[in-house]
Amino acid sequence: MEIIGRLVIMAVLMSAACIAGALCFLTVCLLLRFKEKRGWGACLIAGLFPPATMAYWLGCLIVSSMLSGVIGTPDLLFGDIREALPNGYTLEALDKMPEAGSIVKAGDQRTGVAFVRSIQVKGPYVFGSYDYTYFPRTPEEIGKDYFLFDTRTGETTNFKTEDQLASAVKETIHLTPTEYFRGPKRAGQRLSTRVFAFLIVAPPLAIGFWLLSRLITLLRSPQHPLAVDGLGL
Repeated sequence: MEIIGRLVIMAVLMSAACIAGALCFLTVCLLLRFKEKRGWGACLIAGLFPPATMAYWLGCLIVSSMLSGVIGTPDLLFGDIREALPNGYTLEALDKMPEAGSIVKAGDQRTGVAFVRSIQVKGPYVFGSYDYTYFPRTPEEIGKDYFLFDTRTGETTNFKTEDQLASAVKETIHLTPTEYFRGPKRAGQRLSTRVFAFLIVAPPLAIGFWLLSRLITLLRSPQHPLAVDGLGL
């Protein structure tokens, strides 16, 4: 269902881009108002620019999400959470269920901590609160509302109250919800994010400026009625 929802959003965005393209086509045709080949070519290119740009952006979004787990590009398609924690652990959660996060380690099938709602990091320790919204609490989990996880040993200590947790870690508790927590980024992840942002913005912007300059050139052409009338475009 989540994939279907994303596909519907993509279809809506492409439809909006096509409508914008049609408006661009009509606008350029009205501005040029002559039947030379280069004039009709400019109208066609202007009409194709919005849908082509949207298709390019959607393609970048899909590729970025596919590579997010490999080279650290942003997962903009599904927005799933994957943030680094000490000693090779990561905080992971689905975008639509951030309250059901997990602390896991690559290559280790055992889950460090499940049902994580919010966390805080201090050295090798990760502590936070549980949430049982999507998975009802079992009898064994009664009284377990907060946790202290040691990333060095993989051991978890549970607490009933936040005060008990604060006494154990000797730290002021400022828990961050999983959807807002940001772990440290590797140099490769920071680089891939910057490269991705450049690829998203630079090509469409460059082509857009080039098309605008070509349109201005056509409008300034002596053969164009607006130029002949002395309107000075």
